[in-house]
Amino acid sequence: MSSRERKAECISAFDLIVSCYQTLLIRYAVRITGCNDVAQDVVQDAFIRMFRKWEGVFEPSTELQSWLYRVTHNCAVDAVRHRARRAEIETQHAAEQPESIDPVIATGGSEAALRAAAALDTLTARDRQLVVLKVYEEKSYKEISDITGLSIGNVGYILHHAMRKMAHAIKTGGDV
Repeated sequence: MSSRERKAECISAFDLIVSCYQTLLIRYAVRITGCNDVAQDVVQDAFIRMFRKWEGVFEPSTELQSWLYRVTHNCAVDAVRHRARRAEIETQHAAEQPESIDPVIATGGSEAALRAAAALDTLTARDRQLVVLKVYEEKSYKEISDITGLSIGNVGYILHHAMRKMAHAIKTGGDV
């Protein structure tokens, strides 16, 4: 097989992986980052890292899917941290500029969905990751364990307490 044929085969395999996992990973990243544009950048970065660092076969598998979820999570958390630092700097700058106006972006959705989203925001990043994987991504405890590196028992324990925190936040209107 020529070098050109190998390259075409590699690109074809990469395209197949992207088509299999892109939508799932973007949906997951949106739930972590809260922004579709940031999520798309995060997933693109995850695929670039996969192309450069994945040592296994370039074909869809549960091992590759778990690896991609973990990389996507790490990239999303980095993006959230970066946005938080940037927001802090912008807030400081806005405070120094009293004439500037901070725009408020209204979100649509049912009242229950908005309360659930607000309750999700009260959780720590780790708890939020597990809830998103279980509830929104419908992953099993085993899959969540593979993605996060936590034991299955620890996943169950954390999810139980995270869901209780969310229920409390919904009942009390966001006070945890």
